[in-house]
Amino acid sequence: MKNALGPLLLVLMIAWCVPSATAVSSRLDLRSGWSLQSACKIQAAGEQISAQHFATKGWYDTSVPATVLAAQVASGEFPHLFVGMNLRKLPGMDYPVGALFPQLPMSADSPYACAWWYRKEFRLPSEYAGRKPWLNFEGINYRANIWLNGRKLADSKDVAGTYRTYQFDATGFLKPGQPNVLAVEVFAPTEKDLAVNWWDWAPTPPDKNMGLWRGVYLTDSGAVQVRYPEVVSHVSEDLSRAELTVIAEVRNASDSLVHATVDASIPESGLNLHQQVDLQPGAERTVTFAPDKFPQLRIREPKLWWPSAMGRQPLHSLIVRALTSGKVSDEQRIRFGIRDITSELTERGFRLFR
Repeated sequence: MKNALGPLLLVLMIAWCVPSATAVSSRLDLRSGWSLQSACKIQAAGEQISAQHFATKGWYDTSVPATVLAAQVASGEFPHLFVGMNLRKLPGMDYPVGALFPQLPMSADSPYACAWWYRKEFRLPSEYAGRKPWLNFEGINYRANIWLNGRKLADSKDVAGTYRTYQFDATGFLKPGQPNVLAVEVFAPTEKDLAVNWWDWAPTPPDKNMGLWRGVYLTDSGAVQVRYPEVVSHVSEDLSRAELTVIAEVRNASDSLVHATVDASIPESGLNLHQQVDLQPGAERTVTFAPDKFPQLRIREPKLWWPSAMGRQPLHSLIVRALTSGKVSDEQRIRFGIRDITSELTERGFRLFR
């Protein structure tokens, strides 16, 4: 157990330390106003469900993020879920006590063996006019077909994986100035999938946590998009110096060659770095600002980020912009800490973090 716990702690620690990116472009959070229903109760396909005027009478009202069971509990269908053995009385909760449900197939008569539909109507902000719209999913458990205004945007062969994030070019799918309809057909993980797994001390709910378990939102950009900015830091043993490497992905979302300037700045340090890139139509490129070419990224006496109770946690800002014809096409900002985390196994089999 102790050997298995070490890597788990490492994954949790790394996930907690990774900064989140926030787009400065117009962001439309699709949080409230969703409808939810089992596909076994619907005699309609994605084309109809994602069309205007489709009737959702009798559907659950929910917000996102929410798993299917969470939406049912919020509706009052399953009250006092954590009292006594109420959890074990839920439909589909027929696996043996103490068994690891993530590793077992779901019963054919479980209400969660069917797919479930999430449906949402929304309008585009006026700021999206002339811009490239992107539909973002931060977490789907486990597979999904995605429909937008009567057309299939993504297939479950490609949308699979609990811990993946997805971003889709919605150009040509959205209707400016009109109601838009998004419908997501979600399938529960199977016993062969790496999903949100619970163990014997925390029984897995009967839906296996299926659903839109993280946020859904729209963003926009110009022809060149900035994605996944990151700062990797290496600290000297005496803690007197740090070397930073800035990484970001840029994507040409247009159908023509684009000459772009990528700017990376850290305002607290007065750093402002530039690179020129040429991007073919649809091309993606990882842009790296490394200390060997940008010595400004070698920091003396850095303000280090420390774990709780070991010191302070100062954060710094990174701004990455893509400019075309002198205008900002897209911009991403993150907050990061300067820290260098390593781990190793001791002779007794424990994991030591430094």
